[in-house]
Amino acid sequence: MPDPKDTQRSGEFRLNLEAAERKTPDVIPLHRAVMREMAEPRDGLEPVPVWLILGFLTLAGWAGWYIATNSGGFAADQYNEKALLASKSAEAPEPVDPMVLGRRVYNNCVTCHQQDGGGVAGAYPPLGGSEIVAGAPEQLAAILLHGLNGPLRVKGADYNGEMPEWGSKLKDEQIAAVITYIRASFGNNAPPVGADLVKQVREAAAARSRPWTEAELRQFRLGG
Repeated sequence: MPDPKDTQRSGEFRLNLEAAERKTPDVIPLHRAVMREMAEPRDGLEPVPVWLILGFLTLAGWAGWYIATNSGGFAADQYNEKALLASKSAEAPEPVDPMVLGRRVYNNCVTCHQQDGGGVAGAYPPLGGSEIVAGAPEQLAAILLHGLNGPLRVKGADYNGEMPEWGSKLKDEQIAAVITYIRASFGNNAPPVGADLVKQVREAAAARSRPWTEAELRQFRLGG
């Protein structure tokens, strides 16, 4: 038979435990806000937003329109740089007007010979009406290729200066063009000069390393 004291103590302990539980706050209401913000992850795929689908379709449509309007018929010379270069190299280059090129090259000469070809009295001889300019073209080419130094008589006036060489700076086509320009400008009316003549003068005087003098220049002739 149970002891009445043990039964009484057990009852008191149960009452005390129930009272303690009633005094303990409920944690569920305290954490309900946190549980609401931190939802449990779910398996599966989220649906793609409609705005993203519309944006992709718009971009794809624009790309198709751009390719269709800028494809150039998908020709090889439009998309193959090698084919484009090959087609251009096969075409003959357009000839350069020697008067235009010669005028451009003559910009290197205006400091001494002046814009109008009149030169500077007592210092630089004129080009207009010059016997050398209107004379044998190989002599004028020789001056441009190797320069000129010492006394020089032009149009009855004496000059004693030095003209630098341009053979190391200009190509044969450029020298021929500026000679053609000079011989047809400033009141001159001499025939044009081709690059072949300049090449012949360059080869004929290839061993020369100093400027010409007037006496040497007067004696210079191609094949002479």
